[in-house]
Amino acid sequence: MVYLLILPILVYTVGDTLNLPLSLGFGLSVKNGTMYFVALILALRMAIRGGYKFELQTIQVCFVLMIAYALISIVVAGLLIHYDAYKIMDAAILLKSTLIDDAVIFGLFFYGTRSVKDALLVIKSVAIMVAIANVISIASIEGFVNIPGVAATPDENGRLAGAFGGPNGTAMMVIFILPAYVAFAQASRGVWPLLWICGGLVSIATLLMTVSRGAMVGLLIAYPLAAYTFRKYVSARQVLYSVGGLVILGAICLALIGPHFVTLFLERVVTESGASDVGALSSGRSDIWLRAIEKMMAYPVTLITGFGWGVYDTMGFFFATHNYYLQLWFELGLVGLVSFLLLAWRTLATVQASIDHAPTEARGPLMAFVFGFGAFLVSLCFGGSGEQSPFVWALAGVSLRMAICVRDFSASRERDMAPAPTRALA
Repeated sequence: MVYLLILPILVYTVGDTLNLPLSLGFGLSVKNGTMYFVALILALRMAIRGGYKFELQTIQVCFVLMIAYALISIVVAGLLIHYDAYKIMDAAILLKSTLIDDAVIFGLFFYGTRSVKDALLVIKSVAIMVAIANVISIASIEGFVNIPGVAATPDENGRLAGAFGGPNGTAMMVIFILPAYVAFAQASRGVWPLLWICGGLVSIATLLMTVSRGAMVGLLIAYPLAAYTFRKYVSARQVLYSVGGLVILGAICLALIGPHFVTLFLERVVTESGASDVGALSSGRSDIWLRAIEKMMAYPVTLITGFGWGVYDTMGFFFATHNYYLQLWFELGLVGLVSFLLLAWRTLATVQASIDHAPTEARGPLMAFVFGFGAFLVSLCFGGSGEQSPFVWALAGVSLRMAICVRDFSASRERDMAPAPTRALA
C-alpha cells in the first residue's frame, strides 16, 4: 500500500512542475482523481481486513468541523444573504479543492502508512521529488533546459515562480521540506549524505531566488524556537555548525544564481526590510489586512460568524488577503480559525511528544517535521495555502503515523520491562 501512496505525490509534482492542464472539470483533476483512486483502494482494504482504529480524533474532528461549517456558510451566503457575484457552485468547488482535498490526503497518508519504515519511505520520496522539481525550475530560469510548461523567465516582479504556486508558495514549500534534507544527511551513510546536501543546496537556492520575505520570517522565527525546544538533542555546537553551513551554502547559492537575483534579494530583504513605513515593510499587506478587518468591524457579528466560505473574492477587494488566518477568520469566523489553530497545535504537540521515545532512525525526521511545519505555520501569516498544501498534509499524516508507532512501541516496551506482580507470603 505504501508504494501506491507515492503515485499521487508523483502526479502532483509532475503536474505542478510542468504546469500540465490536468483539470477534468467541476473540481476534479487528474491530480486529485489519482488521490481519490488510491483512497478508494485504501477504504476497500480497511473494510476487508479490518484492524484500523479511529485515531487522533481531535485533528480529524477539526477538519470535519471546518468543512461542515463551510458548507453551512455556503448555503446561507448563497440562498439567504445573496451576496453580489457570489456563486454557490464556485464556492463548493473551491471548498472541494482546498479543505476537503487536504482532509482526504491527510487521512490517506495517515491510515495508508502503518510503520516507521513506511513513513520514512514516503518522506524521502517527497523530499526527492521536491528537489527534482526545484532543480527543473532553476535550470529553466538559468537557461540550461527548455521544457514546455516550465517558466523560462522570472515572473513580473523578477522572482522565481517555482513549481508550487508562485514565489511565496514555493518558498513556503522549501522552508517546510528543508529540515528533512538535514535530518537525512546526518543519518545516511556512503554517498547519500552528499546527495541530501545537494537537495538542501537546491532548496536554499530556490528560497533565495523566490525572495519571499514571509517565508524567511517563518524560517527565522520557527527554526530557533524548534532548536530551543529540542535543546536536549541539538547542542550549541550543532546549532553553530548548522547556521554556519546555511550561511556558507547561501553565499555559494548567491554566487551561482546570477547578479539579477542577488540585486533583487538585496533590494527586497535589505532595503525594504529597513523601511520605517509599515506598509512598505509589509509590501502593502498591512493595508490589505486593515481593509478586511474594517469590513468585519462594519458588521460586528461577522467577527464571530464570518461572512461565509468564498465570500472574500466577491467583496471587491483588489488583492488577496496574503494571510491564511485572516482569510479563515473573515470567511469562517471563530469556528474556522479556532479549528485550524487547534488542528495545527495538536499536530505539533503529538509529534513533539514522541521525540523522547523515538528510535534513532525516526527521531531526526520527526524533529525535522516540527521545524518545517512550524515554519510553514508562521509563513501562513504572510501568504495563503495553495499548491504546497497537499505535500504539507501528506507529510503531516505520515509524521503523525510515525509518532503513534513510536508511542505504541514505547508503551509496549515499558509493559514488557515492568516487574511481574508477586504474591504476599502468608
